[in-house]
Amino acid sequence: MLQMRLASGAPDEPDTGDWDAICATPGPRTLFATLFCEIADGLPEPSPALVSEDDTHRVHTIWFGSDAFGTKVTEIESPETTAFPMYCRWETFGLPGMKVVWKYSLEYAGQLGFADFRHGNLECTFDTIADQQRFTGIWERVIGKAPVFESLT
Repeated sequence: MLQMRLASGAPDEPDTGDWDAICATPGPRTLFATLFCEIADGLPEPSPALVSEDDTHRVHTIWFGSDAFGTKVTEIESPETTAFPMYCRWETFGLPGMKVVWKYSLEYAGQLGFADFRHGNLECTFDTIADQQRFTGIWERVIGKAPVFESLT
């Protein structure tokens, strides 16, 4: 098993005032849909969001499939203000040859809502070097940059 972290090659973070760049920045949904399409039989349809809330956080949990095969999306936002970013985590389950966890945040971008992408951390566990190379090829096509990984072990 190869445990890796993305060291460079993340999507560019657009200028907060450049709406065209904000809308054009590739993100996790496109990447994960492509991974599941090319490695498995496609990304399952999303379930309705489960929402929980307390005084300081609103948490949305959305499943594409299940914990046996699919992707879990967790979004955390403030219930009171858009001054804080929305924190997001996408995690794969049952994807042959790899596990991918991508953490990022979305800044509030006026009428676009939470759309201004900020990369946080991408960690992957690959069964083999061939699985890492497969992921690398998909990443390059979707994101448009060559990923550079550092080992976590």
